[in-house]
Amino acid sequence: MNWQRRYFKGKKVWVQVDDDGELVVENGRVPMRYQNSENAKIYNANPRNVSSKTADQIESKDSSSRSSGTKSRSKGLKISEPAGPLRQSQSVPDDLCEVPEPQEGIVEIHTDGACSGNPGPCGYGAIIREGFDYLELSQYLGRGTNNIAELTAIKIALESVEDKTKPVRLYTDSSYSIGVLTKGWKARANRELILSIRDLIDEFDDLQILKVKGHAGDPLNERADDLATGSLQDRRK
Repeated sequence: MNWQRRYFKGKKVWVQVDDDGELVVENGRVPMRYQNSENAKIYNANPRNVSSKTADQIESKDSSSRSSGTKSRSKGLKISEPAGPLRQSQSVPDDLCEVPEPQEGIVEIHTDGACSGNPGPCGYGAIIREGFDYLELSQYLGRGTNNIAELTAIKIALESVEDKTKPVRLYTDSSYSIGVLTKGWKARANRELILSIRDLIDEFDDLQILKVKGHAGDPLNERADDLATGSLQDRRK
């Protein structure tokens, strides 16, 4: 069997094909990996989410379209690079000292996004806790939307979890994020960002994204909100 470069949910991957270049489907799934390496982890992907053409064929067509003057359109704003520094701290704030530690063995994450104007200056905040370990992250992203900030907070937090075999519980007050990431809502905007997070979610053995009511007195949600809002100050620097 061979490994061929294709697209899976908008992201380039390697999938297993036969000598004729057809997907190798076993029990309704096709073997897939993110790197073309013998040691790379193999996932079982739904073949409906795998492109029918190779990545080279798709990219060649896109390149031809651009050279002929065809313009592509995308809905929503896109932030290519964050506009502010990534701020990190392992010090537990005074107002969280009385908050009980997460359940043993659980990685607990709280995320939030902030936007002034929507669209406007936006940023995110995230808290990651495991036992007595504590890490908070925040960053000014630039001009975007509240949904971009909420999604980016989730993405950055999940990327910060090194051991993806551990149970992870991520809390967000964004119904939109939960809908497009876990409930099959159609992504009309921010599609590239959403697809990248969905791929990231697939890497975890036990991940739950849970809804928490915003601005309702939850100290960890309030802290994530403070971090996200505070990140907007970097736009003036």
